[in-house]
Amino acid sequence: MDEQLLRAFSDVSLHPPRRRFSGRLVLLRGLPGAGKSTLARQLKRDSPSAVVLSTDDFFTEDGVYMFEPDLLEDAHKWNQRRAHKAMKSGKSPVIIDNTNIHAWEMKPYVMMAREYRYEVIFQEPDTPWKFNVRELTRRNIHDVPRQKIQQMKEQYEHSVTFHSVLQSEKPR
Repeated sequence: MDEQLLRAFSDVSLHPPRRRFSGRLVLLRGLPGAGKSTLARQLKRDSPSAVVLSTDDFFTEDGVYMFEPDLLEDAHKWNQRRAHKAMKSGKSPVIIDNTNIHAWEMKPYVMMAREYRYEVIFQEPDTPWKFNVRELTRRNIHDVPRQKIQQMKEQYEHSVTFHSVLQSEKPR
């Protein structure tokens, strides 16, 4: 009897099951002026341990934003290194406050999330003007011109998924 009982419980573990995810990565998406940074601040209030990372921070010094297009690729790499450091140290949620128009722009973050077992959430602001170019031109805080916002709207990839981002490629 004791032997049967031992065999019956041989596969039972006293350790809790391993959690599927070790953290959460929130990839904010939206055109300039859509409300991404406002949403990021709201998410940070709801989860004080959150880390909010924006490529725009690269261009901000002493509270002054000075965009330099020639440095944009460096700025994205800089922000990706910050995200990698945050995930490696187990910070959660990690919130990326970028436009993320194209799936390939999010791929480095999604690959990190996969490496560190982070759940990936794609989130857009739920503002009524998020695709209204005239209103976005008026509302965006970095003076992005109307033509540029129109171009970004036309290129915006809707309905991205974890897998579509992983399979995406940056155009040459």
